[in-house]
Amino acid sequence: MNVLDTLTLFGTVALAAPIGLLGAEFLVGDRPLAGIGFLAVAAALVAGGYFRPGIGSVVGALLAGGDESADGGEDDGGDGGNGSESESGDGETYTR
Repeated sequence: MNVLDTLTLFGTVALAAPIGLLGAEFLVGDRPLAGIGFLAVAAALVAGGYFRPGIGSVVGALLAGGDESADGGEDDGGDGGNGSESESGDGETYTR
């Protein structure tokens, strides 16, 4: 998780926290069904923000012809034995 993902998650939690607190207040009060609904919405916001693939990985996978997964996972850096790709010192992969 990089800095941008961390800031995005922080923003999502900052948005979901008041919704969750409202749900907790309703749950303790006289409206338990509304409380469960608000808590579910808050949990869905946080889970959706945490588990969604990043836009950069989706676009990168589309531009690469769908060879890479859209979950943002990194490969092992190998060239597959054909020697056509190298990895520079900054983590960028380029083709010779």
